[in-house]
Amino acid sequence: MNLESLKHRQRTVVDKFGPWTASNIHLADHFYTIGEHIQGDEVKLRRILQVVSDAASEPLETIRLLDLACHEGIYAIEFARHGANVLGIEGRQAHIEKAMFVKDALSLNNVDFVQDDVRDLSKDKYGSFDVVLCLGILYHLDVPDVFQFIERIGEVCDDIAVIDTLIAPGPTSSYVYDGTRYWGNRVSEGHKPSDSPEDKIKRYWASLDNVASFHLSRTSLYCMLSRVGFTSVYECYIPPEPAKAIDRITLLAIKGTRQRIINSPLMEEYRANNTPEEFNTHKIEKLYGRIYRAARLLIPEKARVAIKNHGFLGRLFRPFKPSR
Repeated sequence: MNLESLKHRQRTVVDKFGPWTASNIHLADHFYTIGEHIQGDEVKLRRILQVVSDAASEPLETIRLLDLACHEGIYAIEFARHGANVLGIEGRQAHIEKAMFVKDALSLNNVDFVQDDVRDLSKDKYGSFDVVLCLGILYHLDVPDVFQFIERIGEVCDDIAVIDTLIAPGPTSSYVYDGTRYWGNRVSEGHKPSDSPEDKIKRYWASLDNVASFHLSRTSLYCMLSRVGFTSVYECYIPPEPAKAIDRITLLAIKGTRQRIINSPLMEEYRANNTPEEFNTHKIEKLYGRIYRAARLLIPEKARVAIKNHGFLGRLFRPFKPSR
């Protein structure tokens, strides 16, 4: 396909589904889906690509990778260009159409895109994967869906999962799932109960349908990942994302084999699947939550809005500002 034909096809996609918003992908000489500049998920893409390359048990060109809620496809396309066999699942047709355009433009036959609700993920339906990407979707799910979704990730993942999500640094509410109490914050998704499915689907940076979501605390998320079979979980700092919000984290979860401590047989009786309340960090998170609740009661809303943008107190309040 020559450059002019490519540009014509892109204009057709944009006229029907709107411009690209996050996936700025190089298609041909000086031609990008958004423009010849860094605008979108490129900084996060560098981090995710490096983490997977460093941590996966096999080379990129031999792995099967799943990109959940793949949006316009920048991560799925990148890994396909490195030789991986990739499946992207996305709930919005507009995003699927843009991803498919790029797939065709680059003549990639090792990536597929499926329009589906990620909450319907299962091993029976899609098989298993060496690598699972869960980027920017976990915090758009409500209870109990968020827990069931993490279970499904554990079910389909054979090696590593990369999770990039907003968390609740100061949890203010809890939910009991499968006998364990997990902590987090309830956050509005911007939908009204009366909104039609068509209205909800047009809000690209919100959930597909639920009007609220449940942001897990860091400790609760760690505990849940352990319970679904991940033996090690690490937080990523390098490659850097300098502008990353302080309430957003990138985790590498590894599906390994639990090891027996030879030097200390007593450790066989020491709990591995702990509850959030058993961690000292949870106590700090709960304290943060109490401070936040008290501040909301004592400080007028206009003052809280002003504080969010300034100094230390801004950093205190900013984690609870709805973000996408």
